Amino acid sequence: MARDKVKYGRARLQAEHALGVQEASGLAPVGDGSFFVVDDEHGIFRCFPDGDPEQLDAGMGMADLEGITITPDGKHACVLSERDGSVWRFRIDGNDLCDGERLGNLPRLSKKKNQGWEGIDFAAAGTFVKRMEVVAAHQVKPRRIGLFDAETLEQRALLRLPKAVRKVIGELSDIAVDADGRILLLSGKSGHVAEMRLDGEELSLVRLYRIKTSKRDVPEGISIDARGCVWICTDGEGMLRLLELTP
Repeated sequence: MARDKVKYGRARLQAEHALGVQEASGLAPVGDGSFFVVDDEHGIFRCFPDGDPEQLDAGMGMADLEGITITPDGKHACVLSERDGSVWRFRIDGNDLCDGERLGNLPRLSKKKNQGWEGIDFAAAGTFVKRMEVVAAHQVKPRRIGLFDAETLEQRALLRLPKAVRKVIGELSDIAVDADGRILLLSGKSGHVAEMRLDGEELSLVRLYRIKTSKRDVPEGISIDARGCVWICTDGEGMLRLLELTP
């Protein structure tokens, strides 16, 4: 696909709130209006828009957290540490996370320190996978999208980005998958969201969206809630943004 034929949609800001977590690097909507948020240096928080964040004991001692997501059944949350590619699973107990267990590590694709797997989500059974799988985005070259078994983290596939996406976006920041299998890939520093589909073992670009970014405030996390709403969190000013993506 030639660059001049790339389709751009419109990303319209619908709402903006302060999270209270300045270096937010990933978020997961809980369903009651709150969000689980990870800070790459200070662990896991539960946040309400424009409220005071609550730091959770579950994240104490964890560093370089770059992704968080909730299983499709809403029973567990998983967090990703970029330092070693480790994935941890916690049981959601009301307003808290408990019973943490380490599932394992995602494969190392780059020798660069802290420039590995940057975002994580789940693809529900019946989307583009038969069984629920972990979907992860690798930040720098080779910039792959990985599919992994949800229980063992056994690698299912390493997917190459479409050429049009590789040409336009930079480092990958996070990834989100909705209930219909739509994939949203965030590149915060370049200020883009790429909407993609997976057909077989090949990713295809649907359209690109330009989003607000700056050196002081970089979009780092993206998530899609149960209603299909797209949320972004930023590292710098710690903002929560609700976006409407239209063709």
